Amino acid sequence: MERIVRILNQSGLQTRQYMDRKTGDQKVINSVVLKLTDGTDTFLGEITGERAVNCPKYDPQYIYKVQCSMVVREWNSQQTGEAMQATTIYVDKINMV
Repeated sequence: MERIVRILNQSGLQTRQYMDRKTGDQKVINSVVLKLTDGTDTFLGEITGERAVNCPKYDPQYIYKVQCSMVVREWNSQQTGEAMQATTIYVDKINMV
């Protein structure tokens, strides 16, 4: 998905642990979350990994072109053990227009 957006909010660098399904090892992922709007829809886009660690502070006064991918994540709730699903939007590219 590609959109022309304005950045409404940007989180600081966040670090969270997760369980690697293939190896069973605990791993850490870095992320920065952007609240974006195209004037009609508002959505959260996540920048992950090394790109999150090196993510600049984006200026909300400017307009950006973002290229995003959507992925359905599945996990089990730590509280109930219930299978959970959510669609996560990852920001693959972002450039000032």
